[in-house]
Amino acid sequence: MIRARYFATVAIVAVASCAKAQETAAPPKWADTLRTELAKASIASDAAPLTAARALADRVASAFPNDGVILHYQAFAMYRQAIVMGNSPEGGALLERAKDIFDRSLSLHPLAETHALLAAIDGQLIARDPSRAMMLGIAAGRSNAAALTMGPANPRVWLVRGQGSIFTPEEYGGGLKAAKEQLTKAVELFEKDAPKPGEPTWGKAEAYAWLGQVYERLGDKAKAAEAYKTALTIAPNYGYAKGLAAALK
Repeated sequence: MIRARYFATVAIVAVASCAKAQETAAPPKWADTLRTELAKASIASDAAPLTAARALADRVASAFPNDGVILHYQAFAMYRQAIVMGNSPEGGALLERAKDIFDRSLSLHPLAETHALLAAIDGQLIARDPSRAMMLGIAAGRSNAAALTMGPANPRVWLVRGQGSIFTPEEYGGGLKAAKEQLTKAVELFEKDAPKPGEPTWGKAEAYAWLGQVYERLGDKAKAAEAYKTALTIAPNYGYAKGLAAALK
């Protein structure tokens, strides 16, 4: 279904790119379509939906290169694909490209999520090349501060922050205790999350999945199982959460 929808949409975008290339903003339906497809693709159990969503985002961004929200989704799709690629050189190159597009998106349509994701990218780039830690660490700190200033009640900001804290030593502000507090705040904020039309909605099921991992690492398997169950109630096709729940002993 996603594949058919993708090819149908690409045909429309190809026409739009000729007729509307000078427009600053894309019609609202494109942002709505991208956020829906990327939200679903991000929790799918295989890479095909994400590949299709990324291709769609690239085409829409090509047609409307000055729409900040569309650029956000294009970079977000690259970021998600880079995560799937792991530590490969291709994944690193994709992170660098996503970072550049997120920067352009911020200049056109600032979103708290964009700041948060830039911080996450810098963290991953540091893990790939520790020699860049000083420069990228400062940039990540600034992005985190900007995300919290712009979106103190944005659950995706707290989700990304909590994810990062799991892999950040306590002496640098991370650790499981910090991650638990941040991810708990994220799941609480998701209950009243109300983004503007076209703006990001992803993350609710993921917040429970990551909180479950924190509980599991802290030795609380009962709460971990409960969190995984909630994640799958929200998103029954969430492959990652299914794997976590099945592996919990």
